[in-house]
Amino acid sequence: MRSRAIAAAVFSMGLAGASQAADVNEQGAKELRGILTHSLSQDLARSDFVTVKPAGDQYEIVYDLAKFFDKINSSGFSVTGFKPLTLFAQPVEQEKWHLTGDNSLDIALHSPTSDIGYSIASSSFDGIFDPAIEMMRSMGIKSSGVKFSSAGSGPKSGRKVDATIDSASFAHTITDSSEAGKVDLQLQGTLQGLNEQFTLRPDASPITFRADSVDTNVTATSLPVKDLRELIRFFVQHVKAKQLSQSGSEKFEQLVHRALPIFGSLGKTVTLNNASLATDKGKVGIKRIDYSFKMDGLTKASNVNLELRAEQFTPDADLIPAAYTAFLPTTLDVQLGVPNVNFEGLVDTALDAIAARATPVSGEALKRTMFPSGYGTLEFPKISATSGAYDVEISGELKGSTKPHSGYSLQATILARDFDKTVAAIQEAAKANPGLNNVSFGLLAAKGFAKTDPDGRLRWDVTMDEDRTVTVNGQVMKKP
Repeated sequence: MRSRAIAAAVFSMGLAGASQAADVNEQGAKELRGILTHSLSQDLARSDFVTVKPAGDQYEIVYDLAKFFDKINSSGFSVTGFKPLTLFAQPVEQEKWHLTGDNSLDIALHSPTSDIGYSIASSSFDGIFDPAIEMMRSMGIKSSGVKFSSAGSGPKSGRKVDATIDSASFAHTITDSSEAGKVDLQLQGTLQGLNEQFTLRPDASPITFRADSVDTNVTATSLPVKDLRELIRFFVQHVKAKQLSQSGSEKFEQLVHRALPIFGSLGKTVTLNNASLATDKGKVGIKRIDYSFKMDGLTKASNVNLELRAEQFTPDADLIPAAYTAFLPTTLDVQLGVPNVNFEGLVDTALDAIAARATPVSGEALKRTMFPSGYGTLEFPKISATSGAYDVEISGELKGSTKPHSGYSLQATILARDFDKTVAAIQEAAKANPGLNNVSFGLLAAKGFAKTDPDGRLRWDVTMDEDRTVTVNGQVMKKP
């Protein structure tokens, strides 16, 4: 994936300003090639890994990426197996370019710690490039026969991943943002027939994950396209450098600060349909999994929010004892948030470490940088689970100090519907497992502290301060 990103970055950088050549001819091809390579180091530009020639009313551009990676391969990693990739560029109205291509891929990446293989039987590309923003205004990619493998190097690593995807499609559009010089991005992608098998240790049995389809949507607002392009140029020009010079570090720091906060907002949703996880002990199916991620830009007070929802768990019959099947959730919903994270401070800390060639920053120092107020907060607006035996929901927040060995405080509300039905189900399960009698006794005791909401649910408002004093619905409990 890294190699494809580099190739796309090199190509899109180069096309900036190329649309003036409306006539397709040899001189235009020569000029286009010069534009495609002007952002690279001299040895890369002279490596002749890009060739351009007229082809009717368009230009045929061939990337011999093997030559590109010959120049940037190092002791840290090497990439092999590339064959030339072909794209066609045709000038269109409003000084834009129409890009198309059909290619296949079969590459291998080798490093001291892992070996990675990646192949695509066929992949088609179609999009409109806008030199004014140096990005693809629209782009569509359709691929089939995708394979990926990764294995840890060394006889004792044992780590291995093999994955296949029947087909994949991705599309994105870019529109001008309300902020001058910035753009908004929308991306949609679908994978069909995902099958992944991974092994974590040499003595472990493989684990298999499958999904009929995986749908992804990404939105990003207020992207500073020119500043981000400068960062990509810097990366491409210094990709082979093991260490930046002092002037290089200063330049990199300037480019990063210009690009901050990188985006105004970032959101991602992923939906998996008919997923399953199988081990040598059995298989668990899940009809649908929804995941979402949202965050502000990299500012001094960013908010991060996560949500995960799963529906209809279907484990193999022998995985769960019959007495416990009633407690298998039909829905599970988890919402989490972390407010006021100082991501800008983290970026500054990382840049200072690069400039000073310092040792890694300690975890305690990172916590203090992330939460300069001295406290970090984990919000859980909703954690809920339902089944035939229960319907429970928890909400609140957990706050902890960044000081070593300090305590934390908790505020939470617990809501339960049909509580007597839950207790009865546990008492029934206790016939097969007497140890559950203690659970039913505990729940009956908790009911004595509950309040009843207008909708019939039982409520427990729970607080715990830093000295571990617990209250439930205003009644002080003994310290644990």
